[in-house]
Formats: sequence, structure tokens, C-alpha cells
Amino acid sequence: MPQGLVLVAEDNPVNQKITVRQLEKLGYRADAVADGRKALEALQRIPYDIVLMDCQMPEMDGYEATVEIRRREGNRKHTLIVAMTAHALERDREKCLSVGMDDYIAKPVKVEDLAKVLERVSVASSKSQSDEVISQGVVAPVDLNRLYESMGEQPEELFEILGIYLDQMSDSLKRLDVAIESGDAGEIDLIAHNCCGVSANCGMTAVVAPLRELERMGRENCLQGSKVLGVQVSSEFARIKSFLKENLAHLPV
Repeated sequence: MPQGLVLVAEDNPVNQKITVRQLEKLGYRADAVADGRKALEALQRIPYDIVLMDCQMPEMDGYEATVEIRRREGNRKHTLIVAMTAHALERDREKCLSVGMDDYIAKPVKVEDLAKVLERVSVASSKSQSDEVISQGVVAPVDLNRLYESMGEQPEELFEILGIYLDQMSDSLKRLDVAIESGDAGEIDLIAHNCCGVSANCGMTAVVAPLRELERMGRENCLQGSKVLGVQVSSEFARIKSFLKENLAHLPV
């Protein structure tokens, strides 16, 4: 029987008690908090194995909390996060995965569905840990082969083009933040489209998925969750710059 420690982040006290009871029936130990900010505080105190994260909560919702958890953990750790959402559409699943969640379960949560999703993420996590070298290669923020293919391998040429890319992205992401803050869907679509295309062409893989999702949001004028994705893009761009500095000598980033 499972013995993992689970944190339930859910603002409704009745749903909290029901979910904790379901987890205990499945053999898990569980605690509950009322919003994403309290979830972050709880994770600082206790190394939970899994977080069941309600997507819609006051103070800090599940998307924002997940982005912040992933930022804090970096490559050192990966707490399993399962979204609990009232929506079951494919685009909602994609949104959950794009901010760093491992899986999701639709509300109202049924105990049999909960058992399946917890087993699924646990098995996937075990496989990832047992194949750590391959996993690290998959999650690298930059595809160096693609970078060299697009920018060349001669240092002078490489660093010139790379410098232009980094400067252009820094400027574009500032403008993207302004567009997200003001709710300018057309500008979000345009900036995200350009940044996504050039990043994919240069092998900067970490920012491509969230930028593509922002592009879709802008195009459809549906900006719910755009601020979360904007934070994720900035975080992934910082990770790209750190990776480049570590792997390319004399890179001024």
C-alpha cells in the first residue's frame, strides 16, 4: 500500500476533507492548505512527495504556484504536481502541462480516478529517476546541435549571432510583459509568434512551448493564465542563459 506524503492545495474546506479522506483510503498521508501561497510555505517545511493542486484558488492559483515551485526547485528536485480542475478539455490539459504540472484530474474527483493518476505519475517518476542521464538530456534548455547548425561553430560568428538573439529576446520579453499586463492580445500574439519562431530555429527549446501557448492565447483573445506563462517564459530564458554560460566558454551573458 502507498506510503507517500501528499499536500492538497484546495480552497474549499469541504473538498479538502473529502480529498484527504480519499487519499487516506488509498494509503497516503495527507495535509491540506487553502491556496497556492500556503502550498509554497508548506513545501518549504515538509518534503511532500506529491501535490494535488487546485487550479482556481484565491491569493495564488495553482498555475502560479506551480511555476514558482518549478523555479525554486530548478534541476535539483522535482515534486510531483497533479492539477485538480473543473475543466476536462484537451487545451486545459495542455495548459496544466505547459506550466510544469505532471498530470491532471477532473473534478469532482472520484477515488478510483485519483488512484489511477497517482499511480501513473509515480510510475513515470520512478522511470525518470532510474534513467537519469537520458532524462537530463531531454530537459536541457538548449539543443546545442541545433544551435551550432543554425549559428555555425566558428566562435566569432557564433557569439555574434548569439549576442543578437539574446539582446533581441531580452527586449522582446520586456515588451511581452507590458502586453500581458495591459491585456493587449494582438501584441501578445505578435511578440510570442516572433520569439517562438526564432527560439525554435536557434535551438532554445525551453521557451518554445510556453511561447507557443501565449501565441495561441493572443490569437484567440483568451488571456486567462497568460501572466503565469509570461513568468514561465522569463524563468526558462534565464535558464537558457545560465546553460549557455556554463557550456560555451567566454559567452558574455
